[in-house]
Amino acid sequence: MEKIILFYKFVPIADPETIMFWQRALCEKLNLKGRILISPHGINATLGGDLKNLKYYTREMKAHSLFDSITYKWSDGGSEHFPKLRVKVKSEIVAFDAPDEIEVDMSGVTNGGKHLKPDAVHKLVAERGDDVIFYDGRNKYEAQIGRFKNAIIPDVTTSRDFKKDLETGEISKHKDKPIVTYCTGGIRCEILSAMMKKRGFKEVYQIDGGIVK
Repeated sequence: MEKIILFYKFVPIADPETIMFWQRALCEKLNLKGRILISPHGINATLGGDLKNLKYYTREMKAHSLFDSITYKWSDGGSEHFPKLRVKVKSEIVAFDAPDEIEVDMSGVTNGGKHLKPDAVHKLVAERGDDVIFYDGRNKYEAQIGRFKNAIIPDVTTSRDFKKDLETGEISKHKDKPIVTYCTGGIRCEILSAMMKKRGFKEVYQIDGGIVK
């Protein structure tokens, strides 16, 4: 049986190239296909392959001090969904064109918005009512599929477009309001919420684990 795993972790990586070579060798040994991005800020990956091999891969990751606490999302599918294996070093694990705007330690992003579990989101809305603004951290296509009620949908096609939207878009008018960011799996909001705080947004939250969680 084949499966797909998706995961990311923000963690300081002093030597991304060494991690890249290790990851490539490990995945080739296990006949895994997909994409792995590594940067000084962490790792972001989607891999498909035999279930036993993926479980072996996660055990190897847990044995590494940098990657022992990763949460993996499992999905139906397999290696046939990926033409090949790509393992690359990049300046960012999500391309916001803001590599210098996030700060990372062993616990993750340190300058992003406060993580809220679903119950805490409900409590915030109950206490603050219409003052709470939801900001979609995905692109327009994703927002058309489903969104939070009355959320601000940014005029973006790619993650690189968010910088302009934060500075001149609808969301830029609400820097004094409590803002809850959300995205699919949480990774984009980690970066987006840090970018917002850098630009003077005073009260920024993110839904822990994204919509998937």
